[in-house]
Amino acid sequence: MSRYDRQTMLPEIGPEGQEKLGRARVLCIGAGGLGCAVLPYLAGAGVGHITIIDDDVIEASNLHRQVLFGDDDQGRAKAEMAALRLKEINPEIGTHAIVDRLNAGNAQRLFEDHDVVVEGSDNFDTKFLAGDAAVKFGVPLVYGSAVGFEAQVTVLDSDRGPCLRCLYRSPPSGWVPNCAENGVLGPLVGAAGCVQASEVIKLIVAEGRKVPLEHLIGRLWMIDGYDMQSHSLRFERRPDCPCCSREPAEISLPRPEKDPSLGISVDEAKQLENAIFIDVRSHEDWERGHIPGARHLPLPALMDGATPVIENGETCVVYCERGNRGQIAARLIHDATGQDVRNLRGGLAAWPDPPGE
Repeated sequence: MSRYDRQTMLPEIGPEGQEKLGRARVLCIGAGGLGCAVLPYLAGAGVGHITIIDDDVIEASNLHRQVLFGDDDQGRAKAEMAALRLKEINPEIGTHAIVDRLNAGNAQRLFEDHDVVVEGSDNFDTKFLAGDAAVKFGVPLVYGSAVGFEAQVTVLDSDRGPCLRCLYRSPPSGWVPNCAENGVLGPLVGAAGCVQASEVIKLIVAEGRKVPLEHLIGRLWMIDGYDMQSHSLRFERRPDCPCCSREPAEISLPRPEKDPSLGISVDEAKQLENAIFIDVRSHEDWERGHIPGARHLPLPALMDGATPVIENGETCVVYCERGNRGQIAARLIHDATGQDVRNLRGGLAAWPDPPGE
């Protein structure tokens, strides 16, 4: 029996739709909780080529929700392991792993080389970069997010509806916790990823249909895991939208070299000759342990205007518990000093040595 029989018997797909899936190229931004839910269903459905971009490595704290990975995969690149798992699920498809982060330097090549993009990252910078790139390069984006007991999914296609900045005009200011800081219920991430996968498949097979399939274009699907209530919020294209109201050529993407929140690995940080480490956690966290020689400057103090002294030639490495608040701190310090600032990827939790007192 054919691998796709139970799928092609659906009149909305059929043999023609299966052929479209086989020719399709899908980019997945992130191989975390959302990506691990989206990717196996796209592979199982027979999407011909899947590219995965993620610069992170697998940790024990990922395993409760990132179900493509196991204990033995810890320390390995998520993108590479996800691509390997997809080939095990369906040897007929092509996969490509990119151990990197989406940025303004690679966005055009990646978006223009794919038919649909799945947004499964865990930070607002990447989400808004992907949202702007989707408009600039004319590629549908299937957006998802999940934190705590809540999840959201929408489809952003500027040819047929609003973009991400029509829904959220700009990234939130200040510290906004993601799942690494605030926790997340694994099955809720899986539910959101499955909805994303369904929307990707529908976008691919609907091309050229006389009766179009309904998509989440202009609708934000939300689910609350506390009471399992779900609903859709409709949103419209904004005439004053800072992105999709402009011509694609006028949309500028932030250059990666100007982004002080770009991470630095523990190994890279240890090799720096003139590094100063700034711990932006709370006083209680600092007292429990910190990187030897680090300075303590809590994030609230930075947000109130405090600034560390950084000499010329020094590289400031900011860290929090797991790397997320450090992104905000890195920007604040960079904007205040103009110096070279980096955020320690994975935070103190990624530091292999026992923190000193």
